[in-house]
Amino acid sequence: MKKTISGFEIHSTGIRKEEHPTGFKTIKLLMTIKSVDTTDEDVDKVIKLSEEMYCPVWSMLKGNVEIEVNYRIVGQFIGKL
Repeated sequence: MKKTISGFEIHSTGIRKEEHPTGFKTIKLLMTIKSVDTTDEDVDKVIKLSEEMYCPVWSMLKGNVEIEVNYRIVGQFIGKL
């Protein structure tokens, strides 16, 4: 998408099922994106493409695990004051 990404962090948490097999019931992802030119629409599009086409892990988990994705975009000032 030709966006300037100067940093990216992802934090994940999960809730496991109580019954066997005790795999994950829910996985929550929080992404922090450092960028001066990325919009919510850009991130929403990338998440949708990852879910539907590009991410084999997401494909494997879909239907068995609830995946919640949240993100925040943090802009940075680049240049002189």
